[in-house]
Amino acid sequence: MNMMDKFNSNHTEILKQIEHDQSLMWLVKRFLAVCLKNLMIYNNIEKDAFISVLNKFSNNPNTVEYLLTKGYYGYLRSYLEYTKDQALSEAVELIHRPFVYINSNSSLNDLALSEFCKHFLKSSVTPNLKILISHIRSKSDFPFNRILKYLNSWSFIEGGNSLLYCVLTLEPDSYEPNYDSVQVLSKLSMKLHNLRPAEHHENEDSDDEEEMEQDWELSDYLIMFNKPDRVRKLLHFLHRNSTDQVLTSFTQLCHNLLLVYKDSMRKYLLLYRLGLSGKFINMLWKNISNNLCEQLEMKGACLNSWSECHTTLSVFCDMFTFFIETLTDRENVDLGDAFLQNDLYNMSKLLKKVAKDLIEVAFPMCRSSTITATPEVLHLYKTCLNCVRVLYNLDTRKHFCPAGFWTAEKIHVSPDLCRKDYLSRTILPFHGLVYDDNDESHLPPLSTIEQRSLAILKNMPFFITFNTRVMLLRDLCRYSVDDDDYQRIHTMFSNERVIVIRRTHLYEDAFKKISNKSDLKYRMRIQFINNVGLEEAGIDGGGIFKEFINEVLKTAFDPNRGFFLMTADNMLYPNPNVHLIVENFMEHYHFVGRLVGKAIFENILVDLPLAEFFLVKLLVDRASAHYLQSLDPVLYRNLLYLRDYSGDVSDLGLDFSIVNNDLGKTRIMELKPDGANIPVTNENCLEYIQRLADLKLNTQLKKQCQAFREGLNSVVPLTWLKMFSPKELQVIISGDNQEIDISDLSAHTVYGGEFTADHPTIILFWTVVHRFTDIQKKQLLKFVTSCSRPPLLGFRELNPQFCILSSGTENRMPTASTCLNLLKLPIIREEEVLRNKLLEAIEQQAGFELS
Repeated sequence: MNMMDKFNSNHTEILKQIEHDQSLMWLVKRFLAVCLKNLMIYNNIEKDAFISVLNKFSNNPNTVEYLLTKGYYGYLRSYLEYTKDQALSEAVELIHRPFVYINSNSSLNDLALSEFCKHFLKSSVTPNLKILISHIRSKSDFPFNRILKYLNSWSFIEGGNSLLYCVLTLEPDSYEPNYDSVQVLSKLSMKLHNLRPAEHHENEDSDDEEEMEQDWELSDYLIMFNKPDRVRKLLHFLHRNSTDQVLTSFTQLCHNLLLVYKDSMRKYLLLYRLGLSGKFINMLWKNISNNLCEQLEMKGACLNSWSECHTTLSVFCDMFTFFIETLTDRENVDLGDAFLQNDLYNMSKLLKKVAKDLIEVAFPMCRSSTITATPEVLHLYKTCLNCVRVLYNLDTRKHFCPAGFWTAEKIHVSPDLCRKDYLSRTILPFHGLVYDDNDESHLPPLSTIEQRSLAILKNMPFFITFNTRVMLLRDLCRYSVDDDDYQRIHTMFSNERVIVIRRTHLYEDAFKKISNKSDLKYRMRIQFINNVGLEEAGIDGGGIFKEFINEVLKTAFDPNRGFFLMTADNMLYPNPNVHLIVENFMEHYHFVGRLVGKAIFENILVDLPLAEFFLVKLLVDRASAHYLQSLDPVLYRNLLYLRDYSGDVSDLGLDFSIVNNDLGKTRIMELKPDGANIPVTNENCLEYIQRLADLKLNTQLKKQCQAFREGLNSVVPLTWLKMFSPKELQVIISGDNQEIDISDLSAHTVYGGEFTADHPTIILFWTVVHRFTDIQKKQLLKFVTSCSRPPLLGFRELNPQFCILSSGTENRMPTASTCLNLLKLPIIREEEVLRNKLLEAIEQQAGFELS
């Protein structure tokens, strides 16, 4: 160490001699190289001495260039890992030194950049490296832009995630993005999704917003990408430079981020902002429609080679889906003027074909055609099919596709899919059916055609006609009970337990005696006790149970009972404040859900106008912000106004809290921790809208809807009901709201007593009914059957059949027995008298009261 002391004490004199003595310079260089190597050998005190020598004698570009060829950065990287915080300053100075000379020595440029990237930016991110990066970032002369240009010159970049962290951290606050910086981010983030913990297929359909525990490193990336200033600058650069090259880089960057989380669109601020930008999504669509359509219209086998068209389509599907499901579907506006009707039709045509091709690729005819299920391929499959669903739902509101477009191609569904209930099984793309270890059903494997049909049923059921799906649901219900049991249950009444129900305590008795019944799929017989405590005459052959389930559900959904409320347009939804009324409210919602499931199972239509968002929440756990319109149209319009507000949002005096009125008591609810102290600004306005909509649609109703869903699922599995859209589910529950076909009704009517089809009173009756208004026809149907809507597949499936029975002379009033679908009609010879009596009866909705 005497040599070390001599060097340190005489460094000024030595440096002067070096300027004129090349041989001495050579010896100093060699000695410094030895010092570098010794950093790997000696203890910390001796290492610090080596570092001191290196610091004093490496202050010219020739020496620095020589040391770089001798592993300068490699040795310093190793030294860094064993250095404590207080010893970092000299090491940081040495690490930064080559960049002092990078502009004056062109031969040094590439060497310094490559060695620095190799040893510091590609390495794993350690705590000391974070400190180093922070120190270097503070140096004003650090050549950040040169680093980006250098990285961008590489055709392939290794160590992407660590390098990405360093680039994001090193970016100066004053830095303005350019093509190089966006391109580098798009390259470096390609493997970011590898940091995410693996998911299991059991969670595939879960809508729970809570992700699995994140790796700390992944959380760091999220924080860095979500810096508001960084996002603002990137968006500004995109809007000023909308070239094809820039769009391609942004698309790749978005695609990389979308692969990281299941809900990346909401986690990454950049994606969130772009997803609400109709302009960006339109740019993606124009790129697809003008440049990529031919590639995408090829058979899905092109997935063997992932290309730009797949990346662009994947990003477009995610962005478009998010755009549609947020507050954008305004009345009389084509999606905020972002897309024309013809655009939407062309999207539907392309994506429908691509989706079918993807299903064929995911379930190939032979193993040789199997494609590796990379994260990119799986994401494209999922997001494309999801986007097709969104387009279909949008088409039901906007009508941009011609009639029959979605069901133009006939898709065969094997009866075995229903008979053995494959629909309740998990089927994964590029894998097939998933069998649990405890599965004892021993189902035979499905053919490729059957797997494809099952994938369509589970993901895009609207490719199959509604009537076909209704018949599939009926078959599923029928096959869910063993054939022998089904026959026994529906033909033998002697062993059935009779459930006694008092009409004065209809709901209470039903809840007490049925809520704990293990399986509601089996037949129940009802015995009513009338208002004076006597048993009502009659044997329940199905009609009395039908009346029972209609009356109980009508009572359960009555807003006066408190379990459900009505929207401004008289649609029903769960009461968010029910916990203040009933302590065990979840048991009641579970019970009501089971009754609705029983009605569907038995093909009994019940007049329950359910709010659209509630129907959505029966099929999926979370309703998107768009459905706020069906809950609170005033709040929905206010949020649209807030979203499009052109001034300073902070002037409106909003914060992340709302005032709730709970049965007369005012309560402040915070939308996020300490929300009352967080003002709403232009930067966080979208977050405020999303959180408020989520609170109203999901958080406040979570327990009620969860209990209802569980009850419904216990009778009719939700996997069956997911074959239908929310509006179709309303039809399944309550029947079609179409015009009643009186000719169909008369063709499937039976007669009793003195009546036959050619009796004068019957002829008059049909003449009168044909002249009724639509409302009067519905009133008549409700009067006789208890439901104002016709059966889904026509009156041929009404059970019992619509029946007209003679009931004496014309001085009597028409009456009805809804449990039997029976109209008791007096013999009347005059059309006007018959019309007036019918209208009086049906408009008062009087049935048994007049009997």
